[in-house]
Amino acid sequence: MPRLLLVIADPLLAETVAGHLGASMAVTRADDFVSALAAVGEQDLVLLDEAAWGDENEPCRTLRAAGVTLPLVLLAAGGAANPDADLVIAKPLRLSTLSARLIDLLARRSTVTAICIGPWRFDPGRRLLAAADDRVVRLTDKEAAILCRLADAAGSVVMREDLLADVWGYSADIDTHTLETHIYRLRRKMGEGGDEDSPGPLRTESGGYRLILG
Repeated sequence: MPRLLLVIADPLLAETVAGHLGASMAVTRADDFVSALAAVGEQDLVLLDEAAWGDENEPCRTLRAAGVTLPLVLLAAGGAANPDADLVIAKPLRLSTLSARLIDLLARRSTVTAICIGPWRFDPGRRLLAAADDRVVRLTDKEAAILCRLADAAGSVVMREDLLADVWGYSADIDTHTLETHIYRLRRKMGEGGDEDSPGPLRTESGGYRLILG
């Protein structure tokens, strides 16, 4: 089942939405920014209510700046467009319409063309690596974002500072050790040794990283 992170502060609304969507999705609930960030790494989709964010009036931008690349669906009064959301749904809600639009969004994401990385096929929408021998490896949000950014470079080197900015956001208080840890874990998941001398498709270059496609 698709995994949905539901960020709604109003307990009655959260219970109602979770109960309806729970028939077709595995729902995890959070009621504030801190708990949402703690839970987002293992989800497929985030549904958030702008009212859950208090004085923060740009919740989608806040999550994007924190490096969240999952599809974001915003519940907003009036349903005005938001450049950082994949979908905006106006309140008051019609639960049947909400469910249909979420399923449609996930279906469209799942049709994204897979990327060949060595022996693996990378599915960015579902954050999966699949091998010809039927092995399947699930990636975290950040691991998938790193592969997407490197794949976008089409074999060129992406500098460490660019990866940090694009995956974690310019305002994130992190250092290159965080990136190196994620690269190490990615290599282990892909069956490589984990170190920078690995002959696999994820290569360490001077000042950055490069992905061998195909």
